[in-house]
Amino acid sequence: MKRLRVIALLSALVIALPVVAYANTVPDENFYPTVKQEAGWMGYNSDNSIEYSKPSGLFGVEQVSGGLMPKSMYVCNSLESADCLRPEINGYAFNSVFAQCKVSTDTDCIESFGIKNEDGSTKLATFQRNWANGAVYTGDKSKSIPNGYGASSWTLTDSNGATETFALVVGVNGYLDLRANATQAKYEAFFSAIQPIKEVLGSEYNGAVAQVTKRGEGYGPGWNTNFIERGCQIAESGKCGYRLPFDLEKTYTLKVRLGQPVQGWLHGRMKDANVVMTTAADNSQVVEISAKPLSIPSVYGWVKWSELPAPVKELYPVGAGGTTRGYDDFVTTDLNSRTLLTKSNVAGDYAIKEMNLWLPLLNDKAAAMRTFWVAQTIRGELPFESQNCVRGKGFTGVIGTNAVVYSDGPPKFDKAEQSLNYTVGASHLDSKGDLFKGYYQLNLRSDIARCLYGFGSAPIQAKIEVSSSDGTPSVATTVISERDGWLKMTAGGFTFSTPSIKVKLSQDAPAPAPSASATPTPAAKPVVKKITITCVKGKTSKKVTAIKPTCPTGYKKK
Repeated sequence: MKRLRVIALLSALVIALPVVAYANTVPDENFYPTVKQEAGWMGYNSDNSIEYSKPSGLFGVEQVSGGLMPKSMYVCNSLESADCLRPEINGYAFNSVFAQCKVSTDTDCIESFGIKNEDGSTKLATFQRNWANGAVYTGDKSKSIPNGYGASSWTLTDSNGATETFALVVGVNGYLDLRANATQAKYEAFFSAIQPIKEVLGSEYNGAVAQVTKRGEGYGPGWNTNFIERGCQIAESGKCGYRLPFDLEKTYTLKVRLGQPVQGWLHGRMKDANVVMTTAADNSQVVEISAKPLSIPSVYGWVKWSELPAPVKELYPVGAGGTTRGYDDFVTTDLNSRTLLTKSNVAGDYAIKEMNLWLPLLNDKAAAMRTFWVAQTIRGELPFESQNCVRGKGFTGVIGTNAVVYSDGPPKFDKAEQSLNYTVGASHLDSKGDLFKGYYQLNLRSDIARCLYGFGSAPIQAKIEVSSSDGTPSVATTVISERDGWLKMTAGGFTFSTPSIKVKLSQDAPAPAPSASATPTPAAKPVVKKITITCVKGKTSKKVTAIKPTCPTGYKKK
């Protein structure tokens, strides 16, 4: 019996073959939910590690105006494949998993991976291979479409001679829009995931393969995921990269070369993260990330559909995405006979709302605790009045957290409170029933902070407040520093379910310079105040507040 998983990215459809349920016997690190075979059940699964199993794929796409899904879609080996040359094709989508850089001029590749020694030096790992024979598809550098490869494995040997193996899934996804007469693809996201593994042989293992599947009135990309349910991080025919837990006290480093620079924010499963980005003359970029991994709760469980509260049922109408026993469950209108295991996204108001509705039904407890090292770009911007400080400024900041779900963009700027606000969420208890303690890190470029608040060059002070969902303060340990052009702020030790994290920045007035007694004291300079103007575009009006406010492109001052 086939099971279906629908992911709402390009509405990808993932086919998973049946796996014997063994959740009660496997280690937490290898836990992944399987689907009930009885009718009439609804399941919740917060674990999104399936996202890091997505294989390289190149797709020819026919988009139509107003359509949510492509009208047609094809897997291609290259842009010269017959299906990618069809006359109706008006765009190319790709997911490119990187290989190791071979020469200094290579881009869209992994330059190095390693681990920090106690003395601060880095011990580099040895590249072993990509888990696919050659390129999965051939890109076109002239169109900014990189080649796509299989996931890679690397080894590290410690001072005692013990060797560890790691799986790396690092790359970018993007789109070339022919309807807009674009000649260069645009990278939509950068992603990177590292995991310790051991190689296990077995005829039941198969690697992920890109495919196209019918989805509603259109089509979407998908891939097989049965190896994820067997505890593997990566796989190929006859072999599994079986997940092992991280040492949470070790700092791992990753250095990647990108053909296009990263914009905006990086977020993910990182502790004490430090990110350095260098842009070359040809506009390529080197991204260096060093961070410790984090342990993340996997919240999971089943409830009979007939027993679910109405607000939960409203989230899963006919055709809702997830994993099912077969196609009938995906299209049936008799929801009392459907069995569906949903998959939460990690970020966004919907993900936070969904988890909050499920937690009381699942005893506010995690089913497993799994370790992750993940960094990826985040989509979203600060509110309108702050965009002049952020838009087009390149890499802006880093967010790292062990929360199950969190806000889907950078911290929201609250003009009234003059604060950056962020929401995180997780179960109160870990898989052992112990109180789960939260961690949150925000690295913000100092120049961005100064622009947002109209600060001068004096040092910036910050205050982190953590409050529970009912507004009561939550005990937290906070660390704040400004160094090398970055404000670095962390909060830890707070409890869940959905606390709100508020970062308030301030700046002392500069001390007056001493003067000789015979010299008259100059008049104090007036305090520079922010001005608010109204900008209009047709029937739309927006207010912009800054020291020297200007209207954004397309708007005129009222």
